[in-house]
Amino acid sequence: MPCAALLTLKLNATLAIVLQPLNEKLQLLSNSSSIRRMLRSRNLRSLATPALVFVAYVLPAALILHAILFWSHGIIDSEAMEFILNYLQKRPFLSTIFDPQINDWGAYQARELSYVFDWIDARVFAALLDRHVLIFIPLSGLLGLIALSGVYFFGARKVLALSRLTTGMLLSLFLSCIVVQASTPILYRSSKIILSVVLLGYLFYLAALLKIDKRELTLLKSAALFCLAVITALCDRQGFYYLISATLIILMFWVPVKIRRPPVERAYLRLALINACAIITTIFYNRIFAPWLIHALNGYWPNFSYQNFPSSKLLDPTLPAKAFHIFADQVSFFFGNLPFVLVVALAAAVLFWKRRSIAKIDNLRFIAVFVVSILALIGLLAAMIARHPAIYKIQDHEFWYYTLTLHVVFLFGITAWLSFMEPNLRDGFKSLLYFAVAILIALNFRSYGEQRQVMIHSTGWFDGQYAHSQALVEQFKTNPPLREKLQSRSSDLFLDDQAHFLENVELSYLHLVGAMHIESTPRR
Repeated sequence: MPCAALLTLKLNATLAIVLQPLNEKLQLLSNSSSIRRMLRSRNLRSLATPALVFVAYVLPAALILHAILFWSHGIIDSEAMEFILNYLQKRPFLSTIFDPQINDWGAYQARELSYVFDWIDARVFAALLDRHVLIFIPLSGLLGLIALSGVYFFGARKVLALSRLTTGMLLSLFLSCIVVQASTPILYRSSKIILSVVLLGYLFYLAALLKIDKRELTLLKSAALFCLAVITALCDRQGFYYLISATLIILMFWVPVKIRRPPVERAYLRLALINACAIITTIFYNRIFAPWLIHALNGYWPNFSYQNFPSSKLLDPTLPAKAFHIFADQVSFFFGNLPFVLVVALAAAVLFWKRRSIAKIDNLRFIAVFVVSILALIGLLAAMIARHPAIYKIQDHEFWYYTLTLHVVFLFGITAWLSFMEPNLRDGFKSLLYFAVAILIALNFRSYGEQRQVMIHSTGWFDGQYAHSQALVEQFKTNPPLREKLQSRSSDLFLDDQAHFLENVELSYLHLVGAMHIESTPRR
């Protein structure tokens, strides 16, 4: 049995043992009288046993490892098979990065920053193959998930002042989601995982600045927020959308302040202006600077047709329902695969628990921000479907890559809400919260087998990616590309097909490092 598969089986068994007590408690909860006894008990804190505390620290690391090995050797997308060869060509670095005609099939999206990490992924993959190691798990996925976890743990603890136990449990809930698990070990494009890391850092830093007096907003802090905002927008077009949405939400904080005029004046307007400057800078990069650089380096102007899709597509009357359908599925994926209606009912019950007056300005503002955030996410999905209908039509597209950043927003949103509520929560509610999150994690874990099968048998895209990835693994076992054999050839013809992919990667890498000379180039 391959080492990666064996390690995956052992990890699954370990997680099953760790989560077994949670499953037993879940069965106990099916008895309504048990629920009443638990809620009435003065010893509800005892649910947060030392074992659960231990799980809160160990589970994030275990789930990261599980995500890395979710597909054993990993999955390689057919598009990645093309751009890996492109990134292994001997070309100047900037000319390679600023070449959307090759790197993005001509669909210019101003996300050259992500191409840098794609370039690294391709060269790491080739270097490992040259050392007789075939693994499709991208370096950006591995390090990106670790970095995201680090950013979250720091932000939740230092910025929003959550306890270590709460932080560990919420991070584990995010990591246990199928979209995170399935996306991490797929060698495709790095833009969504890189955006996830930067977006989370941007949101936490913005949250920290929203708390301070405007006189404390120094030039250095303003510059840091500006840089984070610009980088967020340059990782992916989704990042640009999130930047605009965040700016509108900041203005929602500013308007009530102008009405009430509190003694401590926040820097809401200044933060909105910084974001506006970042938006203008991104537009300048997208429309002027990057196209000029592409022309200067590669001799052509990028095609904007992918960005400038007809507005009539956004007027499709079926679009809102499609977007809401995907949104509801993502919420379900995040919260233990519970039905969306049940999640909404539970959220409403918790949101308004012990609130005496909903009509207070602070409460109304909180609700307004919550509603606008949801509408913004649905709007993002609508725009994604209008530009790329396969996101809705192909079932597996809901499970990986495309919706990853939505779960980052879910994670930040629930963390921000808990930081707002936690000082007023009773100790018993905290324990119940930990227990509820643990159950959701267990439910997510129990759904992996079924969700894997849905993806593998989803017709239209992922079924083919899984099949050819498995075929390449089997091919590598019996006929791996060997440097010693390939170096004996003076010239080789690159064949653009799956059967010769590993050989082409090895040949390209040998040519790149100067181990041999290849006269021909890949045929697209």
